[in-house]
Amino acid sequence: MKNLMKAAALALLLVPATHLHAQADKYAHLDIHTNAVCDQCKQRIESEMLYEKGVHAVKVDVAKEVIHVEYKATKTDPAKLREAVSKIGYLADEVQPNAAARKALPACCQMTKDEHDAPPPAPPVPSGAPETVPAPQH
Repeated sequence: MKNLMKAAALALLLVPATHLHAQADKYAHLDIHTNAVCDQCKQRIESEMLYEKGVHAVKVDVAKEVIHVEYKATKTDPAKLREAVSKIGYLADEVQPNAAARKALPACCQMTKDEHDAPPPAPPVPSGAPETVPAPQH
C-alpha cells in the first residue's frame, strides 16, 4: 500500500512539470531589428505589441536595437509582428515605419541613434549680450 501511495504522489509531482514544459514549448521567439532610441520608445513598443493577437511577451533592448517577441505561432507570424511594429512608427527589419505613425512620435523618438546620442549643441549667444573673446596670449 505504501508503494502505491508513493507512486501516486510521484505521478502527481510529474504532471505539473510536464504541463509547464508543454506550455513553454508552444511559444515561438522572434528578434526584430528596429530603430528605437530611448526609454519612451521601449515603453511604447512593449506596451503596444502586447495588444497584438498571439503576443505573449515583448522586451526591447534599446542598446542593441532589437525587439524580442515571444508569441504563439498558431495565432500570428513574423510578418504580422513586423507590420505591427511598423504601425507603431518604428523600423522592423526590412519593413519601414508607417510614415504617419512615425510623425506622431515624440521628437526624441523620431531621431536616429546618432542624433539621439550626440551631445546637445551649445546654446546660442543672446542678442545684445557682449561676445566673449579670448584674451591674446603673450
